[in-house]
Amino acid sequence: MSETQYTEKQILCGMYECWCDAMGTDSPFDAETRVDLHMKGDDLWDEIDLADIFFRFEKQFDFECTLDEWDEGLGLGGPFLSVEEWERDVAPHFTFGAIARFIQKRAINTVTFQPVIVIDRECATAGAFYGIEQLFDQLPYVDRFGPSTRIIDVLRGRNLNRFWSELWWRTEFGIPRLSNSWQSIEGWGCFIGGLAIFAAIPVSVLTENYLYLIVMAVFAFAAWYIALLWQYWSNPLPSELQTFRDLAVLVADLDCEAVRQSEGV
Repeated sequence: MSETQYTEKQILCGMYECWCDAMGTDSPFDAETRVDLHMKGDDLWDEIDLADIFFRFEKQFDFECTLDEWDEGLGLGGPFLSVEEWERDVAPHFTFGAIARFIQKRAINTVTFQPVIVIDRECATAGAFYGIEQLFDQLPYVDRFGPSTRIIDVLRGRNLNRFWSELWWRTEFGIPRLSNSWQSIEGWGCFIGGLAIFAAIPVSVLTENYLYLIVMAVFAFAAWYIALLWQYWSNPLPSELQTFRDLAVLVADLDCEAVRQSEGV
């Protein structure tokens, strides 16, 4: 398995996918965007612990760092005497680009979609397919596949969502996203079930009949399980992207750094 260094652009794409998943917001950012101003714009600055964000980035890019290393690397070591000192000396440099460069020094990229040589000829589609296999090997799946294998026959539900999200950011958002309704159906099942239990608690207490709570607990489980089954058995893939060959052809034609970068960059 070849190893390359992520480019700053690739890391920013991975950070964005991770950020959207963790924060529940899709507000865009770039390398120059200040982290504090971006979070304040989404009313997250006073609610989210930076240590949790850093931990999520470590998981996204498969490396480990202590919080002290993060603080030192990003100039957050403090202590800061005043808000003015923060605004003058620290905040202007605390950007998403600074985080990306911090990650770039530590994370190793083991997935590339660049062309490979097949029978003395360079083949972009084969390189893209090989990259898909590399990505697949990093995820906890056991089924193998060939170019003509239908994607839905190998990946369903949560596994499909995880694989597709990973490929989405690695191709710099070049492949189409799966529908938000499909991705969030399990969460909606949990939400509806939770509302049912929440409504049943006061009714059960006031009537001293806990049958209401039991019934709603069963309903909550059923709502979650039905949503999970629907996500598992439904096919959210675009009609033109049904097999791994379809996917490899699309990736090979993308103008992104994962496809065109040279080894050792």
